[in-house]
Amino acid sequence: MKKLLPQANTLATVIRTFKFIANTMNCSLNDIADFNKFEVRQAAYYSNACYFLELIDENLKLTSLGEDIMQDPKRAKVRIYEQIIKNELIGQLFAKTALYPRRTAIKEGKELVRGLYPEYGEAVIDRRTKCLIGWCEEIIDYMKTQKNS
Repeated sequence: MKKLLPQANTLATVIRTFKFIANTMNCSLNDIADFNKFEVRQAAYYSNACYFLELIDENLKLTSLGEDIMQDPKRAKVRIYEQIIKNELIGQLFAKTALYPRRTAIKEGKELVRGLYPEYGEAVIDRRTKCLIGWCEEIIDYMKTQKNS
């Protein structure tokens, strides 16, 4: 069974949520919601994003990849960015985001998502594609700041 595409809009919050899960014994969705000051429904979005990236399992426990990343918490963000770009779908979206204007990247991204997730309706395809393009934009912005520093 395919994993659900993430619907966590802010990549920085995905990373912060992952670190919180990693540092919280028996973490629950309520804990994540309290930590991020949002509803349990949104906590599920952010934990699902961590699951999609193979950082945690279905029980909110770190995977071996998640444990490996947390061996060096200072590099966690960059390691997660690398994991995102390695993902087949998001890697393609990343390339389109880097090469094309946003409107074109979204249009072509929707075609990719539609092909991989034909069970999704158009509104879901639109939202999930824009979410993942937003992640790619966050990574590109980070890369630009690192280049300039």
